[in-house]
Amino acid sequence: MHISELVGADEWHKVDGRPFVVYKYAATLDGRIAAADSTSQWITSAESRAEVHALRAACQATVVGSGTQQADNPHLAVRSMKDDPKLKVAVPVNEQPWRVIVDTNARTPADARVLDDAAPTMIAVAEDADASHLDDVATVVRLPRAQVGVDVEALLRELHQRGVRGMFLEGGPTLAASFVSAGLVDRIVAYVAPALLGRGKSGLEGGTIETMDDILRCELVDVARSGPDVRLIARPRT
Repeated sequence: MHISELVGADEWHKVDGRPFVVYKYAATLDGRIAAADSTSQWITSAESRAEVHALRAACQATVVGSGTQQADNPHLAVRSMKDDPKLKVAVPVNEQPWRVIVDTNARTPADARVLDDAAPTMIAVAEDADASHLDDVATVVRLPRAQVGVDVEALLRELHQRGVRGMFLEGGPTLAASFVSAGLVDRIVAYVAPALLGRGKSGLEGGTIETMDDILRCELVDVARSGPDVRLIARPRT
């Protein structure tokens, strides 16, 4: 499948007033996205990680939660073969997507890697959060609080107003669960590595699905190898 097909670009027009949400995660065979000590680098192969940069490049925003920022201090800018030949990313990057940190209580430090000038950065905080240390280094967007975190529908409206039509959601598990619970995930891209952890974080944590009656069934769109890993593309059943 072409990169644009992996992120479902031909379906973006089907959602109205918000971006099309592509949820990506990488996990072990037993469904762990991080070890018990929160380390997660690296579960999947270099080939899968290179493809993820191409998927980011195909969308207009890459979104993670504050837990991911605190644990990994990710950079989130798209890198290509020009930056690192080992990545083998075939998609040219002319404009960097937004890097978005959903950070309810504005815990992102001013020296976080995501706040450099490699790409535009947005920090989405609660309306009552003190984000004064971020005002000069990022675009700070204030959103209503939800039962957990901030209102993700309000976040999507904000991104849509800024021209984002395809959004790449990379977790963590609490933020991803908020999107799933709200019915705001349109496509899932899962990389599964042939490895086991036993203990650790799962792909979704929290949310409102409590019983099998509420399970979100998905339609499998594609299954393929990605180096030693397996890549699955799915979409929620309608």
